[in-house]
Amino acid sequence: MSQPVGYNACFSGRLSGLLQWDQFEALWSSLAQSPDGWYVRDFKSAALPDAPMPGDAFKNWLAETEKFLRKRHREEYCGFLYVNDRDDPVFIKVFDPRKMGSSCGCSGHIMPRWTISRMPPERTIDEMAEEVRKEAAKQSPSLLKRLFGRA
Repeated sequence: MSQPVGYNACFSGRLSGLLQWDQFEALWSSLAQSPDGWYVRDFKSAALPDAPMPGDAFKNWLAETEKFLRKRHREEYCGFLYVNDRDDPVFIKVFDPRKMGSSCGCSGHIMPRWTISRMPPERTIDEMAEEVRKEAAKQSPSLLKRLFGRA
């Protein structure tokens, strides 16, 4: 399979969902066997990692994350992990099972909890658009402020 180049291309590219826990376990095991060179982006943090996570720290992160995911999702199916290539992954999205929104798509845009990638993470297109929107809102007063500011 040809792999998209770059973090944002992978982030918005085609990913395959892992629906069974045994698929999750196989992926997690393969990641633990080759722990060097992985960037982990935590979407609860504004900071982007500037280097891959050290191998031992990555293995610990995998173990702690698996505990977190199993505690949050006690179903027999998985469904919260998406990978660009099951046999040779370079990009993985991990969602918080309790914060995935609804299947009808009316929950808005749901961001993953983490990404795991072989390339340095970047701000996503959605994040950049939100930053521009917030900056524009700061620079131009709202209609109500303009109306009442003149009174």
